[in-house]
Amino acid sequence: MKLAATIFIIIGMITGCFAILPLIFGIIALKQMKTQKPSTGMCVCVLLFCSLLGGIFLLISDEKEYTVAA
Repeated sequence: MKLAATIFIIIGMITGCFAILPLIFGIIALKQMKTQKPSTGMCVCVLLFCSLLGGIFLLISDEKEYTVAA
């Protein structure tokens, strides 16, 4: 789910490049996805402003996908 969310967020950022909100929320969400699962509020903002499918995949993704096994 993490990979699918990343792909759809990037697609949403490219298609919504004329507006500033998809770029802002997409960049913040992608940065947060590197270390932890984004908060529910950020997932909803991605869902509303950036990418519908990307936000849905972020909301249903599991916390285990974001932890790094050392």
